[in-house]
Amino acid sequence: MKKSWMVLATLCLTVTAGSASAAGKGGSMLSIGLGQGVADGYASTVVGPASYLAPTTAPETNAGVEYWYSFTDDYAIAISGAYGFSSMKWEGAAGDPEIKATGTSVKVRIGGDRMGKVGDRLIVFMGPGIEYWTGKQKLKVGGTENESKSVSRYGVSGRIGGFMMLKDNLGIMGQVGHTFGMASVEDGAKTTWMPSSFNASWGLTFGF
Repeated sequence: MKKSWMVLATLCLTVTAGSASAAGKGGSMLSIGLGQGVADGYASTVVGPASYLAPTTAPETNAGVEYWYSFTDDYAIAISGAYGFSSMKWEGAAGDPEIKATGTSVKVRIGGDRMGKVGDRLIVFMGPGIEYWTGKQKLKVGGTENESKSVSRYGVSGRIGGFMMLKDNLGIMGQVGHTFGMASVEDGAKTTWMPSSFNASWGLTFGF
């Protein structure tokens, strides 16, 4: 994983000042950055004599990469991937065990964006997409650690954002969006639910 990110970063940094602007047909953008989202999980719960899985949510931080390819002057295909992580720790009174909860996830998205220029240094985009997210959690109580089963989520998303270009082939990307989907997990019992969440990200962007 670390080697893949290093190779990708190296490729981005090799873009020279002579690269074409990403605006317009045939142009492309590659963005690397950070974001925030929502991780879906579950916890065991008892209803009467029966045991079930109750859905839970937690904020997560994402490290991701996204690629746009403009197949016309104002439409682009967008493909992205992100690795998500979260961490929480509870420290009790003297003698109580420390509790630490961590989570990891992977998300991929493909969509289409309408692109538009505002002046010479701002490109805005807006569009829908479909995404797949999967993640799991670990709970460590004292010296005992338990790992959950993976939760899977399929969703449809919409977002709006823009590129603030610093020069022809270098800029900063920012976006906000919303995802509505269907999540499920099976760990003895099985639960299916429909999560809805907001997300955002920003990143350093290179034009080709």
